[in-house]
Amino acid sequence: MRILMAVPKYPLPVVGGLERQAHELSKALIARGHVVHVLSGRFDPVQHDIDLIDGVSIHRLPWSELKLQRFLRLSFSLMRILVKLRPMVDIVHVHNISWFGGFITLFAKMLNLPVLTKLPNIGEFGIPGIRQGPLGLLRIALLKSSDAIIAMTPDSVVELAGVGYPAMRVLKVTNGISLLPVNRVSLSPCASDAVRVIFVGRLSPEKGLADLLHAWVTVKAGVARNVKLRLIGEGPQEDELKALAQALNLVELVEFCGFCADVPAELAQADLFVLPSLAEGNSNAILEAMRAGLPIVTTNVGGAAIQVGNEGEGFLCNPGDREALARHLMTLIADQALRDRLGAAMRSRVESIFAIDQVAAVYEQAYQLLIAGHRQQIGQINPNLFEPRTKGTC
Repeated sequence: MRILMAVPKYPLPVVGGLERQAHELSKALIARGHVVHVLSGRFDPVQHDIDLIDGVSIHRLPWSELKLQRFLRLSFSLMRILVKLRPMVDIVHVHNISWFGGFITLFAKMLNLPVLTKLPNIGEFGIPGIRQGPLGLLRIALLKSSDAIIAMTPDSVVELAGVGYPAMRVLKVTNGISLLPVNRVSLSPCASDAVRVIFVGRLSPEKGLADLLHAWVTVKAGVARNVKLRLIGEGPQEDELKALAQALNLVELVEFCGFCADVPAELAQADLFVLPSLAEGNSNAILEAMRAGLPIVTTNVGGAAIQVGNEGEGFLCNPGDREALARHLMTLIADQALRDRLGAAMRSRVESIFAIDQVAAVYEQAYQLLIAGHRQQIGQINPNLFEPRTKGTC
C-alpha cells in the first residue's frame, strides 16, 4: 500500500509526541513492505522541499508562523501538492485536526482518496475545543467527512458519539513504541542514595507540574530516603515553575534539566516516572517510561489507565489531587522491591500490547478496509480495546 501521512511539523528536528509517533509508525509500515510519503510544512530553514528520512519520503510546503498568512496560503499549496502526489497514494492518514488536517481531508475527498484521521487529544484540545473555536462547526464538518476516525481513548469515543460520528467507522487503537533493550543504570547502591523521580514532557499548564511541586513538599517531609525530582523538557511555564520551586524551598530537590536529546538515557538512570497531567490523549511519555521498566505514578486522564493496566492502576490519581499524588510517590519511594515489581510489569505490558509493529498491523487492517471501500467495518477492528479488563490480565 502507498500511504500519505499528513503531519504539520514532521521530524526532524521536531521531537513532540505526535510527530514522533507519526515517524515511528511510518518506519514500522515501511518495514512491513509499504510505501510512506509525508506531507508537512517547511518550518526550519535547513529543510528541503523533499527529504528522505529513515526511508520516509517527506514533501514540505512553505510555512509561515503567522497564522493568518499560513491559513490563506495553505489551501492553494495543499491542493497543488495533493494533485501532484495523487498517482503515488492509495490512502491519506491525517495526524491532527488543525486547519492543515481539515484542508487535506477536503482535498483528498475531492480526489477520491480515502481518509483516516487521528483524534490526538480530548476536551479543550479535542472536539469540544474545536466547537468553541473560530468556525468550529465547519471544522467539525471537515473532521466528520473522514472515512474513519482514530480514537485512542474511551473519552475520544464519547466525543465522537457526541457529534454524531458513526461508531462503526471509529478505529480504536493506542499509540505504539519501538522496543529497545532494558538498559537500567544502577546508581543507588545503598539506601542512603537518592531515589530519582523523573518527569518528561512540555513545561506547560496542562501537564499539572504546579500540582507536582506542591506534592513534592509533602514528599520531602514524609520520606526517610533522599529524593531528587528531575524535570526533563522546556515550555512556557518554565520560569513560573522555577519561581514556585524557590518559593516552596525545593531548589535542592528539584532539577530543571531543559531539552534532552536522549530521553531513553535519562529514563535508564531514573527509579520512578511521574506524569501529573490535567489532560492527555495517549501519552508517549508513559510508553517510554514503561519501555524503560519504570514504575509510573500518573493521573487518570486520557489513555493512562489503558496504558498502565490493572498492574499500575493502584498508582493512578485524579488530576489536581496533590494529596494522592504525594501518597503514591511516597509509597514507591519507600519500597524498592515494589518499584522493581511494578517496573517489570510495565515493561512486560508494553512488549505485549504497545509494540509499534503490533500497532502498525492494526493500521494495516484499517487501510486495507478503507481502500476496498469497507469503511463501515472499521469498528470491527479492536472492538473491545477500551472495555474493562479482568484483574490480572493484560
